[in-house]
Amino acid sequence: MTSSKKSILNSNLTYVIAFVLPLIMMAALYYTREIFPWGSDCYLRSDMYHQYAPFFSELWHKIRNGESLTYSWDIGMGTNFTSLYAYYLASPANWFIVLFPQKYMIEIMNSLIILKIAGSSLAITYYITRHFDTKNCVAALFGMFYGMSGFIAAYSWNIMWLDCVILLPLIMLGLERLVNENKCIFYCITLGLCIFTNYYISIMVCISVVIYFIILMISYNGPVSILQYVKKFINFCIYSLLAGGLGACLLLPEFYTFSLSASSDTSFPAQLKSYFSILSMLTRQLINVPVHLGLEHFPNIYCGVAVFLLIPLYVMCKKINAREKIGKCIILLIFLTAFNLNIPNYIWHGLHFPNSLPCRQSFIYIFFVLTMCFEAVYNIKELSNKQIGTSLWISIGLLVLFEQLFMADGSTYSFKIAYVSGIFILLYALLMFINNNAKLKIPLVLLLTFSVSIIECTLNMDSTGIGTTSRTSYLLDYDAVKTVTKTVADNDDSFYRMDKLFGARTKNDGAWHNYKTVSTFSSTCNAGMSKLFNYLGLENSTNAYGCNGLTEVTDMIFSVKYTISNKLLAESNLRSYYTGSDGEFIYKNNYTLPIGFAINEQSASKMNFMTANNGIENQNLMIQNMTGISDVFTVVDEFPNESDCTIKPQKDGHLYLIAANQSVDYITVTLNNSDKSYSYSNLKSNNRIIDVGYITKSDTVEVTAETGMNLTAYMLDSDKLIKAYNILNAESYQVDSYTDTHFKGSISLSSDKTVLFSIPYDAGWSVYVDGKRVDTFVWKNALLCVDVPAGTHSLELRYVPHNLILGCVLTAFSIIILIGIYVSARLIRNGRIHTYNWPVFIRKYLELPVIESVAESHSDNEDYNFLNKNIQETILDEMNDFDNLESPDFEDDTSDYNLKDNETKEDL
Repeated sequence: MTSSKKSILNSNLTYVIAFVLPLIMMAALYYTREIFPWGSDCYLRSDMYHQYAPFFSELWHKIRNGESLTYSWDIGMGTNFTSLYAYYLASPANWFIVLFPQKYMIEIMNSLIILKIAGSSLAITYYITRHFDTKNCVAALFGMFYGMSGFIAAYSWNIMWLDCVILLPLIMLGLERLVNENKCIFYCITLGLCIFTNYYISIMVCISVVIYFIILMISYNGPVSILQYVKKFINFCIYSLLAGGLGACLLLPEFYTFSLSASSDTSFPAQLKSYFSILSMLTRQLINVPVHLGLEHFPNIYCGVAVFLLIPLYVMCKKINAREKIGKCIILLIFLTAFNLNIPNYIWHGLHFPNSLPCRQSFIYIFFVLTMCFEAVYNIKELSNKQIGTSLWISIGLLVLFEQLFMADGSTYSFKIAYVSGIFILLYALLMFINNNAKLKIPLVLLLTFSVSIIECTLNMDSTGIGTTSRTSYLLDYDAVKTVTKTVADNDDSFYRMDKLFGARTKNDGAWHNYKTVSTFSSTCNAGMSKLFNYLGLENSTNAYGCNGLTEVTDMIFSVKYTISNKLLAESNLRSYYTGSDGEFIYKNNYTLPIGFAINEQSASKMNFMTANNGIENQNLMIQNMTGISDVFTVVDEFPNESDCTIKPQKDGHLYLIAANQSVDYITVTLNNSDKSYSYSNLKSNNRIIDVGYITKSDTVEVTAETGMNLTAYMLDSDKLIKAYNILNAESYQVDSYTDTHFKGSISLSSDKTVLFSIPYDAGWSVYVDGKRVDTFVWKNALLCVDVPAGTHSLELRYVPHNLILGCVLTAFSIIILIGIYVSARLIRNGRIHTYNWPVFIRKYLELPVIESVAESHSDNEDYNFLNKNIQETILDEMNDFDNLESPDFEDDTSDYNLKDNETKEDL
């Protein structure tokens, strides 16, 4: 038993090394960066900070509490969670997060990143060993450089992309088996899983699959016939479509959600433009080149400086198939062109220009580069010293050129990059010479190669990857917010929303702390809602909208019943203290409407916000149209040019400010000349409303900025607000019960009216009046509406993501087809299903002229049998990659008929 285990370990040692090496290296880098538990920092970079950690927390909460995975109220006033899951959370590995405490979500994600990096190293190592039929330990080094490449250094925090990085080598292996061996299921399953886990990166994978399929067909070395090529092409089309069908359950709902987002508003580039030279791109493959995350389109393609030696050697190696060599070089050129030109860049990114994070397909380029480099190493004994020397001089020449063009003045990159890269190139070249000429034992050369590669790879990742932030700061309010929000939930079972007025960390704090909110920042953000927030003076952008700028009016309309704050707020008849814990306080907004209320049909169809208005004026217009009450906000004072002004109100009330000058991004508000002041930032793009709070006529408010603000101060008339509330609440939707996807209640109307719901419009919502489904429509391209006749009616809302059922049907159908193919192949192999001589069967029983002509044209028995066997193989070829099935002996099965066929030919 022990020897058997050792044998298994030895036979898979390459895979063990490929997985363990990146694991140890990344753990060591976590340690040096003082990432928890070795310090107080965490790996929480960019969107991982603002989006992924909160969304993971929301997924944990839903799974642990048995809530619906189709809709969430903790994101942006309500969102299609299926689509958000498809874009951010679809990796099957994410379900394991429920095994750990929610508070350690950051550490769970950090651990998943390390494991997925190790998994990507293992995946390409597996590809190399199967493609080249070797388990040489050197393959693990190429796995390490893939798993810790420049792409990973730049984007490893994009945890939802890493599954596709792992699956890419497996997909390409499956594609090669489809072309070379007619084995298709492995390709279909891996591509389907890739599409399922992240549709966006899968677009790039699918484009590369098409390109590689063409190259494989051109370089195919098997039996050459038109039927063979036709069969492979048909297999490719059918199994690619089935792979898409496997992911349809998420794809179709996601496509609909994106049609509502700002991402759908794109146009094809009018002119072809170049970003930079191909030569400048090649510098991105040097060690310690800073990763690029901005808008300048630079690719992150580092995968070891040995590529400058190995790619020329790959080209010079005569043992490598010439057609394959030319084809793969063309692939690299296609990728470099796509990095460099705007139209290919637009196409590769799903007909959309990426908003920063450029060249997201660069990991595919790295895959092809590394496999070509390994083939050069695999055939290193076939290469002469002269060829190795030529490759070395090419590398040194490029380094000198890079240094002169891009590093001489230090404006682009440091000159040290060229020298450090040169040292490693010389070391690799020396090891090649030693391997081919010296009489040293191979283990010593291998050990030196591993040592140099590990040092290089670790230096690059340490220099360019793993940006950290303070874990202590991120979790500072975690327990306190959880406590106060739980207190509210335990005592209020009505439907309500809450948001953070001060101290919000991200626009997804609702998902992080699991409370219903109006804010969101995600790629699935509803564009209509963002535009509505802009009209109303609230914080908004292309893919986000938030609570900054909320007023008592918008709190009332959007059912924001509670406000979370990390500072004490003045109380009034509109807002009162509710609870607090450890510096986090909750205030109750006393006048908030239910999730639905009636408005006049004229308000629904004819009211138009004015683009020239600021948010306060548009809120006045909205309330006037809905209730007939005008001037809920009144002007207190105006300061057109001042950068420092003092406001002295004439009465008590809630004060709001508008800084109309779009160049002003930051202002400071000080009350009563005290040392305590409040700063408001990010005003430039949002024209955001500034909530000063409740003040009295004895207070003074000083406002300062760097330049003239064109400031207007408004006071909320609380009496008018209460009147407006009473009018709208009198004919509001009384909710009896609700879940994430279902509301039941009633409404009483004095006349035919439109019921407006504070729910972002989504075709997945169905509304039933007295049990009968009625048509829904959208208000201001943002909120859900329905027309309801006069009288008292039961009102029910149900949610099923648009296209989810159709997508699930397509996925189930695809699974059934794949299972059917697999089972049929097994039954045929075992002789349980009789196989027909299909060409003759069709000719004899269907009597098709086309088949007759084919049969006659193959009057020679041997050729005819070849055609017969070829078509049968189309049906019976190996479909399961996990079993090494043999095709049945068709010649024996059809011997009786072949005899008849011969006799017929003799008669003719």
